[in-house]
Amino acid sequence: MSGLTRDNDACAPLASLHALRLLRVAGADRQAFLQGQLTQDLRLITPTRAVRYAWADAQGRVLVAGEAFDWRDAFWLTVPATLAAGIVRRLRMFVLRAQVTVEVAEVMLAGCIPAAGAAPALPGATLPARPLECSATAQWLALCPDAGRLLIAAPAGAWPALLAAQPGTPADADAWTLADIRAGFARIGTAAGAYIPQMLNLDLAGALSFDKGCYPGQETVTRTRHLGRLKRRLLRFGAGLPPPAAGDPVFGPAGESGAVVLAAPAATGSELLAVVRLEAAAGPLFADAQLRQPLAPLALPYGIPEMPPA
Repeated sequence: MSGLTRDNDACAPLASLHALRLLRVAGADRQAFLQGQLTQDLRLITPTRAVRYAWADAQGRVLVAGEAFDWRDAFWLTVPATLAAGIVRRLRMFVLRAQVTVEVAEVMLAGCIPAAGAAPALPGATLPARPLECSATAQWLALCPDAGRLLIAAPAGAWPALLAAQPGTPADADAWTLADIRAGFARIGTAAGAYIPQMLNLDLAGALSFDKGCYPGQETVTRTRHLGRLKRRLLRFGAGLPPPAAGDPVFGPAGESGAVVLAAPAATGSELLAVVRLEAAAGPLFADAQLRQPLAPLALPYGIPEMPPA
């Protein structure tokens, strides 16, 4: 996303991301607290560098995944809006005597997928251009989750001025979910607690550290890494039908072979991420038990080492 312009005549409009919220984790012990909870090494975070993370239960099942960054004397975690309140309640159970506060922040989020080098008009700082790079002022933060888009955070009071500076009609927020799918990064919602990190490719997507120290579920993650081949992985597909719901089964000739994790409209119908049994991945897969709605395998931006030959 190099070459972003600040020319107002070429600005890309912002789309409100109502499906995402921010958690604010503040206090003197915030880094040590999150370091003992999340799958990624929080020491990698700087004022200009974010990370992808996940939080798992004691059995290693992922409860939430997103981005984490440092801004305004706190750590901030992107989470699905449907999970935000529950994640706050659960995280607070582990605070104990630590000097930490955890809350759903009154900060709004918007997304931008610049076209032809255009970028939103955000005053006061250079926009980030590389994946997981971020830049900020006191009023807003811009994060580049991956090449080709920006995530913008700002307090509610700052949004009228920011939005007034953006020409044109905001893009469809479904485009943000589609970009997550193409990035191979599953922001789980209804699938919370169903999969270990490697099944969601979080090791391949940069959300998992194997040498950071202890966190909930670490034993399962480490054992899975050292015992050998995974039986299920996250795969991307195209379908000539409306987006299936998260949790809908995926079928092969031998029966149910996986489940949808994330789906969004696309030009050809829809695209989706599904956790699929790898023994079935080399054969045809379908969205229905009658095997009439084929799923077309699509590439991910990273390789899957356990994939069998087609």
